[in-house]
Amino acid sequence: MVESFMATEQTEFEPIDSTLAKLRAIPGINSNLAERRAARAQMEREYKSGLAMVREVARLTQIEVAERMGIAQGSVSRLESRDDLLLSSLRSYFRAIGVDATLLLKFGAETRTVALDDLVGA
Repeated sequence: MVESFMATEQTEFEPIDSTLAKLRAIPGINSNLAERRAARAQMEREYKSGLAMVREVARLTQIEVAERMGIAQGSVSRLESRDDLLLSSLRSYFRAIGVDATLLLKFGAETRTVALDDLVGA
């Protein structure tokens, strides 16, 4: 299983092809790969439309957000369409829009709400 793969101690580097072959050989490792890829694609679609939607709800243009952030409009456009984003960039974006953001973290059955500012720091 994955645990046994992770438990092996390496004393030198292996070629990536060898490492990937070992991972692929773990039974069931890719059993839900299509499902995971579909979920990731859906999450990325929601994320990309999500930032622009928040800006639009605030009735701001990309130009206005860019001015508030001290960056170019094109940078805001790229920010809104990125697949990934640093939490500090997300915080700057939300601050420019006037949004206090919190994250909902789920650990199994346990749920916690954390302010974005608390995760990123000052």
